[in-house]
Amino acid sequence: MSKKMIHSLKFQITAVLAILLSLFSFAITYTLYNINEREKEMAALHLINRLQLITNYMDLQSFNYLKNAPQNTNAYQRDINLYYDDLKGQIDNKNDIITCFTDEHLTAELVDMDSGIDLNLDDNTKKTLNRLQETWNTYYQELNDTLGQRNEHPKLAAAAQYITDNQSRIKNLEETVVKQLQHDLKKRINWISSVNKMILAAAFVVALMTLIGFYIKVIIPLNRAVEGFNRVAKGDFGHQVVISSDNEIASIAKSFNHLSLRLNSIFQLIHRVQQGDDLDSTLGFIAEQFSSILPINWTSVLLHNGNATMLELQKAYIDGKPHRLPRIHFSLEATLLEKAINSEKPLLISNLQEVAANNKKYVFLRLLAKEGMQSAIFLHLTEATQVPGMLIFASREENAYNEEHIELLNNIAHLVTHSFGKTVKMAEQRRLAAIGEFTSGIVHEVRNPLTTIGLALKYFGRLELDEDGNEWAEISNRESERMGRLLEDILLYAKPVQLNLKTINFLDFLNEFIHTNKAIGESKNIDLEMPECIRKKEHYDDQIKVRADTDRLSQILLNIYRNAIEAADDDSKIQCLFLSDHEAHTVTMTINNQGKAIPEDILKRIGEPFFTTKNRGTGLGMGIVKRMVDAHSGQLRITSSVEKGTDVIITLPYVGVA
Repeated sequence: MSKKMIHSLKFQITAVLAILLSLFSFAITYTLYNINEREKEMAALHLINRLQLITNYMDLQSFNYLKNAPQNTNAYQRDINLYYDDLKGQIDNKNDIITCFTDEHLTAELVDMDSGIDLNLDDNTKKTLNRLQETWNTYYQELNDTLGQRNEHPKLAAAAQYITDNQSRIKNLEETVVKQLQHDLKKRINWISSVNKMILAAAFVVALMTLIGFYIKVIIPLNRAVEGFNRVAKGDFGHQVVISSDNEIASIAKSFNHLSLRLNSIFQLIHRVQQGDDLDSTLGFIAEQFSSILPINWTSVLLHNGNATMLELQKAYIDGKPHRLPRIHFSLEATLLEKAINSEKPLLISNLQEVAANNKKYVFLRLLAKEGMQSAIFLHLTEATQVPGMLIFASREENAYNEEHIELLNNIAHLVTHSFGKTVKMAEQRRLAAIGEFTSGIVHEVRNPLTTIGLALKYFGRLELDEDGNEWAEISNRESERMGRLLEDILLYAKPVQLNLKTINFLDFLNEFIHTNKAIGESKNIDLEMPECIRKKEHYDDQIKVRADTDRLSQILLNIYRNAIEAADDDSKIQCLFLSDHEAHTVTMTINNQGKAIPEDILKRIGEPFFTTKNRGTGLGMGIVKRMVDAHSGQLRITSSVEKGTDVIITLPYVGVA
């Protein structure tokens, strides 16, 4: 018998009722049985009383006969007809009764019942009956011998005298038997009463314990549940009811707690929708909150990047933590992603590993399978939210999701998609706000150069060019150039990045870039180099193909290279490392300089508009680099330490190996 079954109220109530029913059934059965036995004892007692009546009757007749003894033959003959036959009948009747008691079986004729009675006598009573039987046998034999036969002139007077002289012994034994039978009967009646009292006490204890248990296991938990419902009704989403048992009421409480957690997660999601403006944090919030209502090990979002036949992996969380993956593109054609987008309900995949292995087009499923996922749910982010794409939940458990999970996601799908829609809109608003800040910066930065240029132009208009004129000319020219660079940076940052994509050999492009721009570091005697094994293409795939805009990619590398030169010490080296990952379909390039480590607080802010540590920097360079890397579906990371210097890491997806 399982522990869960023992703790269930159904089992406990059934067990209590069975115990009470058993107690009362036993009490009734025991009482009825003993009533039947007492009826037998009452019959035996009645028969003993009858025996005493016979004894008294014989005494009375003997006394009367001796008192009125016959005076003549006629009177004697009359007494024979009357007294003899009656005396013999009483003697024989008494003998039958005593014999039945000794045998512990009363015949039906004696007790005037349909069947005889088997007696269950006490040992002391049996001993007394045996003495009575022995005494009676002697008495019976001597009395018959004294009386004689009817046809042989019986001695009635002698028999009467014998009865008068010897009846007292029989009478005393009969009286003892009566007392013992009465004592046995009373003792057994008291025992029946005690048994019934004990059964009644046991039933009372069981009933009392049942009431106490009912109060503890039913009333108190129900009161807690009612209080919990009231608190949730007042807006305390997430309130949990204390569970102190493992029965049906506990199941109700668990269901309530589950419901409360779901309500809280949905409420928190609504709250996050009102405040969230970052896709990463919103996805992280969903990964954290939904783990309480769904079995989740993986959460990710795929969005259209302008191509209706492709989805781009934007963010991913595994076990509630950010999972660093490049922005890989996944084709929709003839895949489950396409099926999910065309479905109104979430798509459930229970045997993920098998499905991924059986179809080469399921690239995204193979990515999930590689991460150890066994089950997944694809939730379509509807176009009504202006965020066409897919939200993915996955678990390492087989058959982790059921119809309840599907129905839950189906019911809240509009809320989730609205959350992402608002998040993306807020992100766009932040970008537009940044553009507004840029504009303010532009106004501030352009005003002074324009004033300077205006003054110089006025001066040039009045005087011929002399030494001062040359100075003003230089200033005007320098400021104009700086203003031009600033305006160019602003335009690059503010406008959408337009790419002219084509397939290139990434390693060849990298070697060519290094060769072309090697002279940039000559002023500080700094070399940009690659390890010998990479230059000679040893142990590396020399035909890695990427889709890229070569002008933008050169701009990215040039900006990073110049920053590295500025940060590096004189007479040092800047190293460019290269790594390809065939399983992730990515290529990673790392540019390292051994200059001073970047403090953590500054490292976090690299890429923010107008944040710079340079005296004449615009603070837009790394922001532009990041936007261009993002446009290539890549990933930009910067790490810095005293031991290793500063690494700028760019990861790009590749389209294949030639």
